[in-house]
Amino acid sequence: MSGAGAPHAVESGPRAAERVPVLTVLPADPEQMAIGGIASFVRGFVKFAPDDFDLGFLGVSATRSLLQWHEVAVEGRPVRFLPITRGGGARRSPLPIALRFTLASIANRGRIGRLLAAEPWIAAFHRPASDLRLPLPPGPRWRVVHLSVHDLATRGSESRWRRASALLDRVERRSFARMDRVYVVNGAVADEYRSRFPEVAERVRFVPNWADPTIFHQLPAAERERTRAELGVDAAAPLILFAGRLEGQKDPLLLADAFAQVRRTLPGAVLLVAGQGALAEPMRELLVRRHRAENATRFLGIVSRDRLAALMNAAEALAITSAFETGPTVGLEALACGLPVVTTPVGEVSAIVARSGAGRVTATRSPEAVARALLDVLDQSSTMRSVAVTAAEPYLADRVLGAIYDDNRRFAARLGGT
Repeated sequence: MSGAGAPHAVESGPRAAERVPVLTVLPADPEQMAIGGIASFVRGFVKFAPDDFDLGFLGVSATRSLLQWHEVAVEGRPVRFLPITRGGGARRSPLPIALRFTLASIANRGRIGRLLAAEPWIAAFHRPASDLRLPLPPGPRWRVVHLSVHDLATRGSESRWRRASALLDRVERRSFARMDRVYVVNGAVADEYRSRFPEVAERVRFVPNWADPTIFHQLPAAERERTRAELGVDAAAPLILFAGRLEGQKDPLLLADAFAQVRRTLPGAVLLVAGQGALAEPMRELLVRRHRAENATRFLGIVSRDRLAALMNAAEALAITSAFETGPTVGLEALACGLPVVTTPVGEVSAIVARSGAGRVTATRSPEAVARALLDVLDQSSTMRSVAVTAAEPYLADRVLGAIYDDNRRFAARLGGT
């Protein structure tokens, strides 16, 4: 993503009457956002926003002066940025960034309120409870649900809400009551929320995740061959890609065991692992020591989105072995690249794969089931590529985001903006 050069503060000023001012509130640094579903949503919302949108971000920063407005570039678009606490740098704090964000919003309530009150904003939220302590002026608000209450509180979740599910339910009920719209990226979860929170059921909308077609699309065969050569992978080797956090939710250890079974049938198969996390070393140990697949595995760490698209074009199958999901976005990105998906029966992507035949959904979450599905897809990958591209078409950014932009224009009219 684009940087903004040396840090500098700018004065906020009045906006033209026809503008649509949207402030994203997120305990993250817009200039250094980590890879993930929330970051993909925020980047895409900025990148594809119509010209009449004025974009702001209230978050954290490792380098910029706190509690003053800065102008930064995100996805090539100007964004006004108000950092309220430190975060996003290489140094890690013992306090979770979401907690530091909340504490900073309480400690600096008066000053933040004055900075935000200088002009009207439509506020957009992406995490539970991120709106409850902020001194926001009256105005429209919307929230995106990336993981359900159940998922956040379930075993394997990295969220600290997993030990306080009853409290999370109350927090979400209170938060949703303050929202003009609640977008949910999974159809079944949207239905669940309408049932769980009937008092706001009419505000809940299903809006799926999407793929950015300017990055995730099919590349020429020569590019695929070049990527494989860079990886040291034979042109004919069956290539499986995993891309995501190496954490409990994504269950990379399940994939390691399944890959060992795949290699019994296809000893030339290669596994690419793009991502980092607490299970990186356990996964490496499992693949290298128990399964002796050192030469058949490439640990790539975190990769750029352009590089991820190249890997997706080079591979024969994307493996999603998650214990729970709402999306995930990476599955849609793979389909847009023509890469068939093997997924456990979780998330919106599993429903898309099942309907389209652009891969396989495992019957269970077991190494045997994942291995069988991978072998099936590897055998048919070339014929599934066009099916995958077709399956992704309804989930490209320009086809999904229009409804959200239209909602924001209506919200802006309430601010006196149109």
